[in-house]
Amino acid sequence: MMQPNYQQIECKSFLHRISNKFLPFNWGANPYRGCEHSCPYCFARYTHEYLGYNKDAEFNNKILVKMNAAEVLEKELSRKTWKNESVDLGSVCDPYQPAEKKFEITRQILKVFAKHRTPLFVGTKSNLILRDIDLLSEMAKTSNLMVNITLTTLDENICKMIEPRASSASERLDAIRQLSDAGVNVGVLFMPLFPYLTDSVGSINQTIKAVRDAGAKDLIPGVLELRSSCKEGVLFLIKKESPRLYSRYLTLYKKASVPKEYSGRIYRIVELVRKKYNIERFELPKRPIEKQMSFKIPEKKKPKRVDLGL
Repeated sequence: MMQPNYQQIECKSFLHRISNKFLPFNWGANPYRGCEHSCPYCFARYTHEYLGYNKDAEFNNKILVKMNAAEVLEKELSRKTWKNESVDLGSVCDPYQPAEKKFEITRQILKVFAKHRTPLFVGTKSNLILRDIDLLSEMAKTSNLMVNITLTTLDENICKMIEPRASSASERLDAIRQLSDAGVNVGVLFMPLFPYLTDSVGSINQTIKAVRDAGAKDLIPGVLELRSSCKEGVLFLIKKESPRLYSRYLTLYKKASVPKEYSGRIYRIVELVRKKYNIERFELPKRPIEKQMSFKIPEKKKPKRVDLGL
């Protein structure tokens, strides 16, 4: 695997608006561009093409580091026009990818979000987030905070295949447990579920039980989508690692999404198992509640995966 090429840059703005009624946040924030976790299914690969880079190898290895992110964010959150709306930290990158060990940009911007009590979602596949458990546990007391850990299977071999440089399944479960024990609200992004690999009833049941036992308070499923930015890479991976499934994937993915009959069956299974283990669905309010934190039980709708533009 190629060594990452870190390019330190200065950003003019940090937050970007997300206008989508299906998402529980209003803004996105990315301390890095590109992502070293090298997940072939990542929908955000296309964003590297805007910078003149290749969406495949260079997305994984050409990492842009926003060195002044905290300074710019402080200015943005201090504006009189800022309405203290909710932010998704890591909308098109993982804020705790390996680069964070070196640059600590995410830790710097967490301090800014904490200062302004910004309602915040943090998404990651890395147990490096435990480094910041001191900050996150304090933020959980004064801000609306939700940490979402991506985990779709407990099979370490499959994890390594589809998420080569992310933390192991056991490490992610441990992160859920430690964060939850520290008073942080933790959810699980149960996505993408790979057809014929991670979507069996047994696998779904085993994983949901494990995250419940670890302390997860929410779980949102999603079946794998093969958009143009990642289809070639995923099919290449399947052909190489699970050749017996290759023809089935070609049949199943005539379009970016699997047929509704297939996805509907998977979502029904997940819903039944989620109820079995008593994992409620809830979301943070989009604006902060001044005196105390409050969680709202939303209407039960099948989650919809969408692109997050920059």
